[in-house]
Amino acid sequence: MSERGSAGDGVSGADRYVLEDIARATLRRIAGGRDSMPGIDGVPDWDFHVDSPWTYVTPAGATTRAQGWKLHVAATPLSASVVLARAVRVLGRRRCPFKYATDLDELGRLVARNQDRGSVGKFITVYPPDDASAVEIAEELHEATYGLPGAPILSDRIYRPGSLVYYRLGVFSAPSVLDNDGSYASRLTAPDGTQALDERNAWYSPPAWAECPFESGQAPVRTTAPQAVLLADRFVVREAIRHGAKGGVFLAEDRADDGQVVIKQARPHLGAGLDGTDERDRMRHEARMLEIFGPLGVTARKVLLFEQNDNLFLAQEHIAGTPLNGWEASKDDRPGAVLGVLRRMATLVAVVHEQGHVLRDLTPNNIMVTEDGDCRLIDLEMAAVPGTVAGRAFTPGYAPPEQVNSALYAPALGVEADLYALGATTLFTATSCQPPHLRDRPADARSWDERVETVVRVAAAGDPLATALSPLILGLMREDPAQRWDLPRVREFLENVDVAALGPATRTAGFRLGAAEQDRLLHDGLTYTLRTMSPGSGEQPVARLWPNWGFGLTSDPCAVQYGSAGVMALWAAVLDPARADGALPPDTRASLTAALLDAADWTVRRLAREQRPSPGLYFGRAGIAVALHDAGRALDKESLRTAGVELGLDLPVAWPNPDICHGAAGTGTALLHLWRATGDTRFRDQADACADGLLKAARRTPDGILWPIPADFASALAGAEHYGFAHGVAGVGAYLLAAGVALDRDDCLETALLAGETLLGVADYHGESAWWAEGPGGGAKLPHWCNGSSGVGTYLVRLYAATGDQRFRDAAHAAALAVHGSRLASGTAACHGIAGDGQFLLDMADLLGERAYHDQAEELAASLWARAVLRDGLMVVPDELSGEDISVAWNTGLAGVLDFLHRLRHGGPRRWMAETGAEVWTRGGEA
Repeated sequence: MSERGSAGDGVSGADRYVLEDIARATLRRIAGGRDSMPGIDGVPDWDFHVDSPWTYVTPAGATTRAQGWKLHVAATPLSASVVLARAVRVLGRRRCPFKYATDLDELGRLVARNQDRGSVGKFITVYPPDDASAVEIAEELHEATYGLPGAPILSDRIYRPGSLVYYRLGVFSAPSVLDNDGSYASRLTAPDGTQALDERNAWYSPPAWAECPFESGQAPVRTTAPQAVLLADRFVVREAIRHGAKGGVFLAEDRADDGQVVIKQARPHLGAGLDGTDERDRMRHEARMLEIFGPLGVTARKVLLFEQNDNLFLAQEHIAGTPLNGWEASKDDRPGAVLGVLRRMATLVAVVHEQGHVLRDLTPNNIMVTEDGDCRLIDLEMAAVPGTVAGRAFTPGYAPPEQVNSALYAPALGVEADLYALGATTLFTATSCQPPHLRDRPADARSWDERVETVVRVAAAGDPLATALSPLILGLMREDPAQRWDLPRVREFLENVDVAALGPATRTAGFRLGAAEQDRLLHDGLTYTLRTMSPGSGEQPVARLWPNWGFGLTSDPCAVQYGSAGVMALWAAVLDPARADGALPPDTRASLTAALLDAADWTVRRLAREQRPSPGLYFGRAGIAVALHDAGRALDKESLRTAGVELGLDLPVAWPNPDICHGAAGTGTALLHLWRATGDTRFRDQADACADGLLKAARRTPDGILWPIPADFASALAGAEHYGFAHGVAGVGAYLLAAGVALDRDDCLETALLAGETLLGVADYHGESAWWAEGPGGGAKLPHWCNGSSGVGTYLVRLYAATGDQRFRDAAHAAALAVHGSRLASGTAACHGIAGDGQFLLDMADLLGERAYHDQAEELAASLWARAVLRDGLMVVPDELSGEDISVAWNTGLAGVLDFLHRLRHGGPRRWMAETGAEVWTRGGEA
């Protein structure tokens, strides 16, 4: 999806405080009387507290309820100043606490097309002291702001038709607590004392016990979606292609001609900007583009543009096909098919340019490949005439530097921007590799051309077709617009590529990352983890040792997944006295030692402050216990070893969730580790009991064995049945296999074998590579650890090592082919990317004694090198969140990447597994 700058992007420094100035001035007027002039001092009896993205405004002495009916007031960037001033007049007189989006940037993000639907539009949040006051304040706010524009708030119910005021039952000041999934959650308390998650859905969804005080709340709440919706008395909508804050995209039947159409929705004031436009204006523009380019065969034809219930809809021809980002060329004729698509793309771009327009958003998402190999462009809403003023919009990786760095509103760039996008799209089409987009800091650390050349060199290695297309890609993606190839040269080059000379274009060995580059990524990454750590000072520990965002902000700051335990485990492995090989520079070793002590001390203090129900290895206490004990061993500090032991002995041996990440299999994995590390037989006994619970939790079906997460368990995963390692059969099977060997239990081994048979039975072979769906219900087939080939293969190769059954080895090899073949399209991280996939290939190399898998792991590492960016001289790998930044989280960020690189370079066992590298598989077969 393309990105559009938020409404406040690029505002001057003074404008960043305009909302605060308005709020303060309004409160001062109220305090001083109607004719009082605003002063320069603080506001009497009101406290302003900025905690980005919100500014909290609270009257002195105010107390806030734990929960209640809260109010939200909507606005657009252009109406925000007036809405805030009028709302503050009401709230100031009422002495009612509230918060508002701190500046126009934040408000722009709240109404952006890609905002989470449960959060969209909430400019002001009001915390009334009681329900009666909530009703009165809602009416006053409604009257004060009626007639002003604001985006709809999807999670709430509107106070009155046409109002900017909305309401929902929610948490006010009740603290968030860690839940069974290892995440902080806000909970509502029912009258009977039971608790329920405060869900911010994209629809109004109060709990059944809630008594609504508002008149409009007396109408029933819709609990089921309609089976069909009729639009414009013509289009019958039965299927949603996708939902978004902007609006949905639907597949519909057209009663007028008995055909199918795609219908796009634009909600009012979504994507509103300081120029007064919103997504409805962009949809009208897209309709005009369809009128121009539909008859020319460039895109779909327009069917109808219409309004209904304040929303704008665009019905257009349905183009049957596959988006280029999901298209795969036939293996038998890959060069010919790819070149055919590229030639057609160049023709379509040429037609657009001949009509005096530029696309500004040419990406694999916006190209549809039909069954006959033809191409059509879709989503032309960003197209513009060069030189006309347009809002900044781009898709990261597919926009040239001059487009990314342009002003929020500026003359549309010329055809050179589309040429760059054509080059980036060619790179993806030929290699499945996403083009680079995250900038170095400082920006001039390397030339952009150097960045692109590195990516192309890695992506094209061993691929005759990609190698043949490399001059074209490099020529189009030049940093200097004047040096980019023009379309006549592009089309001539494509016509002259000799398909016959390429053969089937089967990949041979790819680019392998050398030792020097591996060391650079490893040592620079370790230094980055040190630089970005903020342990704070004093007795009160900081909230998090490292910055985080997205889901990481709500996850346990001590756990492996996003918190301190993951980094501690990495540092402890690097500093392991049993493997002191001199690979680290002495100053780095000293710094890591001091930082590990600080991180462990912070973790111990933080653990004492709150309860942690989740026992899991990655999201809960089990992983923290292992990390503390291993840190104590690396530092030779008995107090830390003891902390790890005590935390481990307190782990529950029975838990409703059976998985590795959050549940019992992860607990058992930690218990086996601590037993081996300490010799304390209490851990062996607990691991034994944990295995008992997992055997009882197994569900046998005609198709094999599963470990479902109970549907009534308080978890976001409730009811899930997975095959993968993180939450399913592979992970539970791996623990039972290790427990069977270590504890001499035939019942565990028999069940582990049944788990392997289950995974063999559901493997989906594409050629020679093996893939697995998420679970019995289907789902995406991925090559990764969490759900997919590398996680399943991680288990199957261990099962082969224990049994000698060639079928498990063959399936693990087929999983490795899927992993290796997907390396250029994969993300960077351990959970869903290269770091975890590379660990599996190293497992294959170690357990099978075959160097070829280690070589393949070096090819995966090369992809990390190609994506790395400079941060003040340090070469570091971006995280999995679209490669937007660098976090140090284990499964989604740098810690897991560095652990893979350290093992690749220096060997050793794989972290977080139930067996050790020295353990010999002795039950039933070969070692």
